[in-house]
Amino acid sequence: MRRVPYSIGLILVAVVSIHGAVRFIGGAGLEPYDYRQDVMITEYTDTASRFIDLDGSFNTRDIGGYPAREGMIARNTVYRSDHLHLLTDEDLKKITSLGIRTVIDLREPGRAETYPNRLPEEVISYELPIYDGTKPLHVPVLIRRNSISSYFQKSYVEYLDEWGHRFLPIFELISDPSAYPVLYHCSNGKDRAGVLTALLLDLAGVRRELIVSDFSLSNYHIEQVIEKFIDHEEGTLLMRLGVPREELSELMGVRTQWIQNLLDHIDMTYGSTRGYLEHIGISQGILTAVIGNITDAE
Repeated sequence: MRRVPYSIGLILVAVVSIHGAVRFIGGAGLEPYDYRQDVMITEYTDTASRFIDLDGSFNTRDIGGYPAREGMIARNTVYRSDHLHLLTDEDLKKITSLGIRTVIDLREPGRAETYPNRLPEEVISYELPIYDGTKPLHVPVLIRRNSISSYFQKSYVEYLDEWGHRFLPIFELISDPSAYPVLYHCSNGKDRAGVLTALLLDLAGVRRELIVSDFSLSNYHIEQVIEKFIDHEEGTLLMRLGVPREELSELMGVRTQWIQNLLDHIDMTYGSTRGYLEHIGISQGILTAVIGNITDAE
């Protein structure tokens, strides 16, 4: 029988050991969580009209149609999304049909450079990252998957408390009525896009339960999102290293407690979302203009 060289044998042992450690130790203590069951459906959800049917994206949706302080959040005016680098030619036609004029890319610069968006030529795109540096999840995904939920919950607060100045150019841009319709997005359309959506809806006076419900819709197509992620090189790598498919939802889903915790933090620390936005230097004039742009007054 042919003997395996000693060095190759060591490598094989190491690979098998890493795979086993990632698969079993990395998931130790992880309680099963059904992200699909965390979707909050209300009379304003209307998923058929809210989600935009695209081949290259499962989390592009209209944030309009919710009752606000004065009137309703306007439909066909503001869209939130995940990354757009996989859009097909047919998807681009749909984006064009929506009349979208402005795209705001919230991703960190490295991500935007590696996976550039596909957009119609007439769309003006702005790279306005909420944070500059990457916050890689690979290590907690591999070795402490039971910590991912707390990681995201803390990250949302960090977006506001440590990177608040990054929201200023975003609000300045969307205070301009000529920018609309607007689409903003991050990598998966759930965290940075979710926080920005919560700020906009809360500023306009949308009820908190509807804000939380809108946030939870990132779980609506979670199975398709996971499949899309597995096809991506990062998802493929995680599975090869031993992360079970069923545990990828820890990375790709959201928990309603994350956004509720953020809203509670805003109230306790800044008094209100308007108070927070004024705290980071956004003028009352800009805030009033933003509310006017995204709201259909009664």
